[in-house]
Amino acid sequence: MKRTRLFWSYRIDQTEQWLSQMARDGYHLTSINPLLRMFSFQEGPSTVAAYAIQYEKSDITSGLLASGWEVATTSGKWRILKNETEEITSRPMRDAILKRTRLHAYIFLMLTTLWLSLQLPFFFIWGIASHVSTGKLMIMPILIPLIIFLLLGFLTIFIFRAYRKFEVREMGAKIEKGSVGRKVRKMRPGWMYQPLQTKQWLERLAKEGLELESVTAAVFTFRETEAQLISYEVNFEPKVNTDFYSFHQEIGWKLKFTSNITWLNYSIWAMPYEKGEEVPAFSYDPKEKVRYIRRAFAMNLSMGAFILLVSFQSLYVNIIVVRDPFLEWSFGGFIRFFLALSILVWIVLFTKIIAGYRREVKMLRL
Repeated sequence: MKRTRLFWSYRIDQTEQWLSQMARDGYHLTSINPLLRMFSFQEGPSTVAAYAIQYEKSDITSGLLASGWEVATTSGKWRILKNETEEITSRPMRDAILKRTRLHAYIFLMLTTLWLSLQLPFFFIWGIASHVSTGKLMIMPILIPLIIFLLLGFLTIFIFRAYRKFEVREMGAKIEKGSVGRKVRKMRPGWMYQPLQTKQWLERLAKEGLELESVTAAVFTFRETEAQLISYEVNFEPKVNTDFYSFHQEIGWKLKFTSNITWLNYSIWAMPYEKGEEVPAFSYDPKEKVRYIRRAFAMNLSMGAFILLVSFQSLYVNIIVVRDPFLEWSFGGFIRFFLALSILVWIVLFTKIIAGYRREVKMLRL
């Protein structure tokens, strides 16, 4: 029996569970064709088996063999392992799969962004030109480029979401939330551009009896407690290893927030301590903290600059083609107003990124 499973390599967890269910139903994996997304099975007795997918060149390790893992099938770099033991003591590492999926996510993001930057001026030109000449917007000439953009956008979002979900599971990035105390919510826009000031703000609130529970965008949710001494770390890492979260959790740090966007690995950590003890910190070296702030600054600055560039390009093309007043009650007038407003917002944000970075570095050097 053969089964096709689209996007299986981006949904590793679901594919492994599906293979286990197939084994319980009496269908055992014999081969795989990654190019055709085809899985081949042989019918037999029902068994309880766990499956694990790897993307490796090297042979299966002796430790995995000792734990009951065996190779079910291979194809190129893809290797699917099976384990029928009752207690599984170790599991395969997935670093290579995370790296592969991350690369694919970045490629699709670049393709989507490039297509949008190339086609957006055309959308505006055609939309405004057809509106001026016929009084209505003609959709058909821009339908195919629009469909391509939507497909690229869908694939980008799908791969990023699947990758992030798998990454969080593999790295053990579990948010620890409080269960007692009244909830208090506070807004802090742009907190990721001021990690040191956000850290000090959270520590001050802890002394006032507000312990951080979770973060959603710019909304911080706290629980009312007794006054506490809590050390917070607002951390940014462009890339994190699979043991990043588990390592810090093992030494006592509690994860309060981790970003859902994989190329912005912001995380907020908390660790209580007693008066007289050394204040816990990820790093006690000011130079290392400056380096991490610079990495965050470079990432945020480059993203802001790119968005500003695309917005200016679109507004420039829009103004060159249109002969009507800049502000008017029409489709073209709305587009121009929206672009101008977006540029203004991003200029303010861009300025805030630079000012926040300068302030953070100055505070660390004091």
